[in-house]
Order: sequence, then structure tokens, then C-alpha cells
Amino acid sequence: MANGNRRHFLKLSAGALGASAFPASILKALAIPANNATGTIADVEHVVIFMQENRSFDHYFGTLNGVRGFGDPRALRLPSGRSVWHQPSYEHSDGYVLPFHGDPTNTNAFTVEGSNQGHQALLTARNGGRFDQWGHSGELHKRMVYYTATDLPFYYALANAFTICDAYHCSTFTQTYPNRLHMFAGCNGGGGVGGDPIMENYGEDQTPTSDQETDQPLSNGPLTFTTYAERLEAAGVSWKVYQEYDNFSDNLLSIFAPFRPAPKDSPLYIRGRSWVSEHDPDPINRKRSDGEQLVAAFRRDIENGSLPQVSWIVTGADLSEHPRHEPSKGEHVCAALIEALVANPQVFAKTVFIINYDECGGFFDHMPPPTPAFAADEGFSTVSTDGEAKDYGDRDVPNKGRVPIGLGIRIPAMVISPWSRGGWVCSEVFDHTSTIRFLEKRFGVRDDNISAWRRSVCGDLTSALDFRNPNKDWASLILPSTGDFMARVNRSLASPNLTIPVNQLSTGQEGAQRAARPLPYELAADCFAQNSDLTLELRNDGATGAVFQVFDQIGSQGPWSFTVGAGERHSTKLPRENYWLHLHGPNGFYREFGGQAEGDPLQIEVTHLGKTGRVRMTLKNAGDHPRTVQVSQADVYGGERRQVAIAPDSTHFEEWSLNTSSRWYDLTVTCEDVSAFRRRFAGHVESGEASRTDPAIGVMVG
Repeated sequence: MANGNRRHFLKLSAGALGASAFPASILKALAIPANNATGTIADVEHVVIFMQENRSFDHYFGTLNGVRGFGDPRALRLPSGRSVWHQPSYEHSDGYVLPFHGDPTNTNAFTVEGSNQGHQALLTARNGGRFDQWGHSGELHKRMVYYTATDLPFYYALANAFTICDAYHCSTFTQTYPNRLHMFAGCNGGGGVGGDPIMENYGEDQTPTSDQETDQPLSNGPLTFTTYAERLEAAGVSWKVYQEYDNFSDNLLSIFAPFRPAPKDSPLYIRGRSWVSEHDPDPINRKRSDGEQLVAAFRRDIENGSLPQVSWIVTGADLSEHPRHEPSKGEHVCAALIEALVANPQVFAKTVFIINYDECGGFFDHMPPPTPAFAADEGFSTVSTDGEAKDYGDRDVPNKGRVPIGLGIRIPAMVISPWSRGGWVCSEVFDHTSTIRFLEKRFGVRDDNISAWRRSVCGDLTSALDFRNPNKDWASLILPSTGDFMARVNRSLASPNLTIPVNQLSTGQEGAQRAARPLPYELAADCFAQNSDLTLELRNDGATGAVFQVFDQIGSQGPWSFTVGAGERHSTKLPRENYWLHLHGPNGFYREFGGQAEGDPLQIEVTHLGKTGRVRMTLKNAGDHPRTVQVSQADVYGGERRQVAIAPDSTHFEEWSLNTSSRWYDLTVTCEDVSAFRRRFAGHVESGEASRTDPAIGVMVG
């Protein structure tokens, strides 16, 4: 940043950003009642989408209590048998690298550069779903770093005041531009053809000046499929992009044909291409990207009643939280934008402010993203996967053939509004198209670019808000001022380089459970062994699609990905004699199936009993002599043990109350005379009402 621009930015702590008054303003935010005229999404009059750059969820929020972070009790096990956090690597004598704290008070952790986040690099890290090659490029000294509440005090305080989404993924396995295309246009290649992640470099040859001032030809030509902004314009819904000048060309409207070129007096240019300082008479001020004019323009529209129904905010590069830039600067400008809303309570009462990140920046996250399958040996989808594959054909590249465009790596996302107060977590699967679908739900303008598969497995963000009863009394919470952001930046800049710790330690999460939003999932998965075949039966009785990811823990088959649409079932055979399968679904849904196909006399099923907050276990003995099984509930959920005798060729039922565990369960079944037999059933029983997060989160399991 030039010295002049730095001076302008420093002024913000006492100027446009109003940091000195900020804590009181946020206290006011928690007290402002939501517009509750109808008790529906129609009460929302303004939606603001604030997308920042290149951070993963674990990297920012892995230590936050309640979310599925470093204390995830049922995290993926790698083929090595170790947990997903033990990423194989030659960078450490242990042979693996664990996530480690990047303390910006004594290292340069605030400016650690991101790692390779291109399509091939992330497909290699994914390794067909095994998720064990994050260290393939020798960059784990950057990929595995994380921050804590001490490092990001404002963002952690926001999560404690409003709602954080811990299953929000970026849209594709690649970097900024294709992900932002999903936000601006619902895909990265135009409807039925899906997209081509080679567009990860689209526009890279365009400097902000040439992009915004001269409209010189793009090397790849302008895009011609329809953006969501154009759909809003045609429907008469007001919209605007608030963008600073030097912004990595992150406003992707600028590479679409209707916007390039566009007459400077046209609505498309004024709303979609102009930058906030464009009309400043001072030529130096016109090219400033220090946040001051961005916040001033946003505040001005709020105060004069011209805030559009839909706003996208694109900050300057130095404020974007891109890994080469410090996250505390992003916190500071975010604080100012929220303060501008809160200073006008009649507007904040009608506004939803969404914070998200375009992609992971190469930073590690432990949750394998849901992806579609394109071949029988990869799994199956009951939902059309048209537009969700990139076909490499016979090119000499890793992962030859058809590979998934996404979903991509999990990223941070929060919803700030009067309908999302209370320190909640929402664990429904989302991606960038979810923000468009929220706009669809509110304004009735459909985006035909969003694929059927993505519409099935990704929600529309409405589960993150409470429109029925938003105006409860919330406890007072003081959010920290961000006025010391430059002091924190300078301290990190002056500190030694970040390195992997010599002595590696497992990382946990702080605090207890937090409030959890009700989710649309009602899932079941059962496995039956017969005649050397395994039959895997998947059922989805919920209101949205779900992806089940299945991992072979003792063989070389899989992993498999099964998408089961809402109200649908799927049955598949997995040939196997000895087996040990781990199955993962949304919101901590988990199953283990272990045994021998020719020697399993038992069939065990678990059914959720919805409103009762109970689970029912059905135990069938298909053999010709009695069996005795042990059923154990994990200690953190109550620790109850039962021994059940089952007569030959009969069925027995057991029910388990989950009243003391917030409707969470983790049941393990073993059989005393069939040593290889093992079943484990874990998850949450949804009742349509709010709950609490998994009480096992934070209990380290290695």
C-alpha cells in the first residue's frame, strides 16, 4: 500500500469506520427488532453480500466452540488409519503435519501466502475423495496454519452474536474467478454446459485500470451467459455493486458481454461497473482503495434511502483478506459496513448481511466436500449431474476423465441480521449458489444457470434465519473494537517467519455447545451382508438432497459418493468379503459397518423418531441359534450400556431417549460370538425445532 493510501486507511479508525463507537453500535444491533410484518422472508427488504478472498473454514474457525472444527468427533480416517488432520508430508520428521496455530503476535502469520489452489492442485489434494494429499506440493507449512479468537476477535465475536454456517463450501475445486462466477451467475460456464475450471485464470491479464477504464478486449473474449444482476434488472429489482478501484478484478460482471463495454450512463454500468470513487475530482482519490470511500458510499445510500434491494460489496485488494493481505484489515472494514447499517436501525431491521469467502486459498479444511459421482465405481446420484463435471478426456493430467467441478473446500460464512441473532450455528450444506437461491426465495427471480444437482444438495440459506419468532430478548454482548487493527498488522509483519512446530500437538475447540438451527435432514443408511455381497441401502426422507460419502477402511476400493434426492432411496451392492466401511453424511450423520459378508447373522437398523426425540434400533437375527449383542451409547451422550439377547430367526426392538443429549446419539453394536461384527450409528434427530450442537465436539479423539 502506498504511504498516502496507508494514511487514508489509518484515518478510518476515527473517520468513516467509526471504530470508537463500534461496540455500542453492535449492542444496539442486538436490540433492534426485526421487521416482522409477515413473519416470513418477505420482511427482508435488503440483502448485502460481502465476499472476501481465499480462506478456509478450519483456518479461521476450527477452534470456535460448537462448530464442526478441530474437535470433530467423527472426522474422516485416512487410508493410513490416522485422522484427516495427520496429512502425510516429508516436511516433518513425524511423516505428517498437523494443523498448527499461526500466532501473529510472534510470527508473520498474518501475511502467510496461500498455497496452490488451482483446479489440478485441489483435485490432487482431494485424491478421488481420500483427502490425503494436501502435502503433495510441499506446502503444508502454509496450508495447515490456523487462527484463534485472539487473532480474529471481531469475527469470533460476530459468530457469537449472530449465526455462523459450518457447512458452507465454495462452489468449485479451484480459485477465485470460477467461484465468483457461481456467486454472480449461478455457474462458471453457462447452464447446461456447467463450467470449465480452466477459467481460474480468466481476466488475470487485466489490470484494474484497463478493466475499468479502457474496456480493452479480453484475451478469452467476454462471457455471454446471463448473470443474476441482469435477471434482477429485467425483473425490476434494484441492485448495485459497491466496488473499490484496485480489487483484483473481483467484480466478475466486468467480463460479461452486456457489461463490456457498457455506456457510462447506462444502468448496467452505473450499478455494475462504476467504482465508488470514480467521480472524485482528485485523480489520486479516484484510484484509492483504502475502504474509506467504499464505506462512505454504502453509508450514504443507507442514510438517503437509496440502498438497493440487492448489494454486492467488492473491497480493495489490501482489505480483501487475500493471504498476502492481513485479515485484521478485513475485520476492520467489515465492522464499518455493519456499523453503517446499525447506525440506521430502520434499515438494519430489514437487512440480511452475508459474509463469505470466494475460495479456500489453498488452506486446509478437514471436511471432504460433497461431490457428484459420474461412474459406477465412483457411486451414484438419483439427481441429474448435468453441468457438474469437467471432462479432461485423454489429456495427460492427474484425475483423467470426468472430474467434479465442486462442491469445493469449506469456507467461512456468517449471516448478520435481526433474524439471525443469538450465536447460532447452521449446519445445512450451502455453496455460493445458495446466496442466489436466497435472493430467488425473496424476490422471485429464478436463475436457470444453477444445476439440478446443486439445487438438490445445497440449501437456500433460509435455515440460517428465524422469520417466525425473531424478536426474542438476547443477552447483551460487547463486540471488540477493531481500532487496533494496524498495530496487530505491524506486530505480525515485524515477527519471524512462520514454521511448522517441532513438537506437534493435536488441536481442540474451546467452550461448550451452542444453539443450532433446525435442519431439513432425515436420513438413514443400512448395510446387510449376504452371499459375499454387501447391500448398502440409503434413504432420504428429508426435504433436501444429501450426499453420502463411503470410505473403505481395510481395502482399496472407493471412496464412493452417493447423492440421494429428497424423498428418494438408493440401494447398491459392494462386493466384499471382509469389510469395514465408514459412511459420512451432512450434519455429523455417520455409520460404521464392519464384518464378514458370509458370517454376519445380524441386521441392525436405526430409525429416527422425529418429534419424540428418540431413536429406534431394529435388531434382526437371521441365524439359527441365539445371539447376544452389546449396545453402547458414547459416554458424552449418556454412556448407557445394554445387553440384548435375540432369539433365532426373530426381530427385537430397542428405543433410546435423547432428551439429555440435545437429540444427538452415538451407538455402537458388537456381538460376543462374531468378533468381526461391528455397527456404529451416530447423528442427530431433527424435530423441526431448534436444538444444540453436538456435545461431543471438542472432545479430542486423535
